[in-house]
Formats: sequence, C-alpha cells, structure tokens
Amino acid sequence: MLGYRFLRYGLCALLAATLAGCEEETSETPAADGGSADAAAGDSPLYVIATSYITGDDIETYLVTSKTFDESTEIEPKDGPKLLGGIDIVVHDGSVFAPESNGPVLLRYDTDARDKLVQKAELSFAGLGLSEILGGHVFVVNDTKGYVFDPKEPRLIVWNPKTMTLTGKEIDLSEISRDGFSPRLSLGLVNVGALRRGDELVIPLGWQDQDGNSRYASGVLVVDTKTDEVVALDEDERCGEAYTSIAAPNGDIYFFPPAWSSTQHYFVDDHKPTCILRVQSNANEFDTSFELDLSKLGSGSAAASAIPDGENGFLFLSVDEELWAEREDDLDAFWRVWHYDFETKESRQVESTPVWTGNAHYVDLGDRIAFVYWEETETGNRTTFYGADGAKDPKRLFAFDASWYSFGKLR
Repeated sequence: MLGYRFLRYGLCALLAATLAGCEEETSETPAADGGSADAAAGDSPLYVIATSYITGDDIETYLVTSKTFDESTEIEPKDGPKLLGGIDIVVHDGSVFAPESNGPVLLRYDTDARDKLVQKAELSFAGLGLSEILGGHVFVVNDTKGYVFDPKEPRLIVWNPKTMTLTGKEIDLSEISRDGFSPRLSLGLVNVGALRRGDELVIPLGWQDQDGNSRYASGVLVVDTKTDEVVALDEDERCGEAYTSIAAPNGDIYFFPPAWSSTQHYFVDDHKPTCILRVQSNANEFDTSFELDLSKLGSGSAAASAIPDGENGFLFLSVDEELWAEREDDLDAFWRVWHYDFETKESRQVESTPVWTGNAHYVDLGDRIAFVYWEETETGNRTTFYGADGAKDPKRLFAFDASWYSFGKLR
C-alpha cells in the first residue's frame, strides 16, 4: 500500500523513564537589573519554532524563540535548548511542552528574562504503562488540565500542566477500537485537529493498520473538558481518514484527510473522488446529508489538508497528475495549492505558492494563521513560513536553513 513517510514523524521514543512527575531544579541566571532571569520578560509578542537537523541516524531539535513572526524575522536555527528526536511541541500560556525521545516523559520549558526557553519540570507516564508520548497526542485544556492520548488502551490520561503531576483521572476510549487497526486522535498543535466548542473538544479520529495504511473511514470524538467524559462518538465510511479540521464562519466543522492517506485511497484503493464531511455547529455527529467533493474543487485528482484563510474560506492541496506521474518517490513535489470560499462556493488555484511536497501544516497564532513549506535544497533542508490572507494569495513571511517540527505563539 502507498504511504507517506515524512521527516517530521521522526524517531520514536523507546525507553521507559521514572514513575513520578517532578519539578526540575534549574539554576537562575542573574538578570541585568539584578533580578531573576525567570522573571517575566514583558508583554511583547514571543514565538517558538522547533527547528531540526538530521545528524547521522538521529534528529536534533532546537526550541528557538523569536520576537517577530513576519517578513522581518531572522532566526538562528540552533539558538535554543536541544532535544534528541523529532519533537512536536505544544504551547500554552507561555510554556512549551515537549515529549522526550527516550521515554514516556513530558518536559515543560518556560521563558527566562532573555526570552529564551529553559527546562523547568518533567512528568513521567511510565507508571501508567506508556512507552512513548507523541507530540500529536498531547493537548492542554487550561492551566491545570491536559490530556495525553494512549492509543494502546485506548484512553485519555488527565494531567496538570501547572504542577506537572498526574491527576489520577482517565477517560476510557475503548469504544474507538477497531479490529486490525490502531486508533489515532488528532490532538496536536500543528495541522490543527481538535477544535474547542465551548467546554467541548471536537477531535478528528482515524485508524491505521500495522503497516501505516489508513482505514477508509472518518471518525469524530467529542469530549466534555469539564467532566472529562465522552459526549459523542460517530463514524462514517463515505470518506477517508479524518485528520485536519477547520471551522467555518457559521461554526460548522469540516474534516479533511492528510496527504499520505489521500493519495493511498485515491490512487491505490480507487476511492474517488476525495471527499470531506462536516459536523454542524449544533450537532455531535456527521451530517449525513452533506458530502463535499474536494477533488472537483481542485485539479480533479486526489486532494488533502486544509488551512483556514482567516476570513471566509480555506486553502487545500490538490495533486497535479502530470507531476505525480513524473515523481521518483512519494516525497516529491506534486501538490498544488487551491483556495475555496464558503460564501461563493468557488475555488481557484493559488499560482504564487510553490508546488507542495506533502501535508499543509498550520497554526493559528491568534493574530494570524501561519503555515509552513519544507523543501530539500542542494545545501540541505529549508523551511519557509507563509501567512494566510483571506481570499488573497498567502504572504511569504520568512525562511531558515533547517527543517522544522512545530511552532507556536508563547505570548
């Protein structure tokens, strides 16, 4: 079966760690005014970018901070604490949460007076039987509550981001199990999956077999974040894997497949066209009267991903079949960027963006929606950020010579 294997899915964590969460003793660096370097640096914007390098058989990830995220931005890709492995970070209220690559341990980084990130605490999930934690399986609800998804049980484990301790609560998700497939919840910060709707968390759900092939089905899980209970679970076999979700201006939520499963289903399994489903704003199940032909809105071929444009539509990817036929492997650039408008129901190809190599990953930074383009060059890997600009073509923001894993806004 055809499947994508991207750099950003990195090395798996293999070793177990200690049983209890703990606050790490971190020395404080004197600030220029004689105060602590851990004091708040101010209210100016601050962003974090997880840059990465392949070093032999390993991946090194650096947590780099920047006071800007626009056309003026320049960063040094190794100017930050280093972690081993490909690390998907989660950002909440000025802190960065990152899973270790050598065990089921979640690390918390906070900023010092120089606006640099410093490791402050860690929490191990080894005592609960986990052997690894993936960044895409971590979600922070608020200052005192977070979820970690364990696909083997399956379950959501509740933890406290402020104290970095386990709460003892779990949410049983045994009903999402399917024979021969492992469930996957899209919780991560990059390529937004889970969306808040009041106290509810609406989460895309998919399934993959042991070879990484996606089941042709969409799932949605709704969790009450106040009571830590499952509100609803729905499954629909009309379209492929639900991975990315976006909310329309009226509150309806649309579910899109990732690039790797879209091409698998379209070109190998002959599931044509690529379609997407929605959950209406006042519902918890898929709308059985609705199915949108995403292929038709694009080039007519396989389609995938979605990036909200910040106004009244979204960007998505569609395969250029001439480039697909010429490709040497599935990491080649053969995706074109398209735009769709909810109000006019019209779509167009975005000519100003490069030919994409894979999934379109985005983050809502609050004041803008940014997404990322990764490419291999003659001198190594290069990452370029773009900003969505409504129905207009996206704006190129800045670039650096390294790969990336995730990014977000610290304040």
